[in-house]
Amino acid sequence: MEIYIETFLIQNILINFCLIKLVYITTKSKSSFFKILLASTIGSVASVISIIFLDNNMFLNIIKFITATAMISIAFKQSKKQFITNFILLFIYTYAFGGLITSLSSQTYYTSFGAIMTSKLSIELICVLIIVATYIFELVLRHLKLKIKTNNLLYNLTLTQGKNSIKVNAYLDTGNFLNHNGQPVLILDLDAYLKLTKTNIISFYTTKTEEIKTGTVSGHNNLKIFHIDKMEIKNGKSKTELKNQIIAINTTNCFKNTNYQALLSPLFL
Repeated sequence: MEIYIETFLIQNILINFCLIKLVYITTKSKSSFFKILLASTIGSVASVISIIFLDNNMFLNIIKFITATAMISIAFKQSKKQFITNFILLFIYTYAFGGLITSLSSQTYYTSFGAIMTSKLSIELICVLIIVATYIFELVLRHLKLKIKTNNLLYNLTLTQGKNSIKVNAYLDTGNFLNHNGQPVLILDLDAYLKLTKTNIISFYTTKTEEIKTGTVSGHNNLKIFHIDKMEIKNGKSKTELKNQIIAINTTNCFKNTNYQALLSPLFL
């Protein structure tokens, strides 16, 4: 089987670019497009030189190790700990990427430096598609990281009023120090309050009670406040129980697209 050096070089540059890009997406180590491309090119040149001049397995493995070290060092500005993480991820993605290409290949040829695969789809097209997929993965990962960060600030609450109890998720709003006469106030969604008290929305609006004023960058709002018999806060194995707790009822739709129904103040913790 004949393989043109320039074709092999381009294919390897694309593959290396995909691998380093995946490492960058995962760790967010400081880098740039030029550094990633330069590292990919150097790795590809080393592969070509190894295939042409080397046939000893031990030397080939040493060259692979040195090449991977050089690629990570060139691609990222990093600490020693970050380097080790990036280095390990590069090998993990290399084997994963190799398995993906193998599954798309119709024939595989093994050389002293590695495997060469043929497919009905060109390797260039496969790599370009994967590069596009890495950018899509990056956008998805940003959303996932935000979700993970948000979930770390979620607490499980059990609210009790009389014989009724409900469980809700509460988000720890670190900038919220809302209090009434020195006692922290829980901001609760209207739907959750109606479910807890077994009342309807007409009864809520016609009930006269104290109000508390809140202010955000979007404006000011007056929230009705009530007392509930008990509130239990759970976070992992820790549990806190508060009695005669003050809650403020939010009537806007700020909880509509979230996975929590209350805002918890750091004053509770």
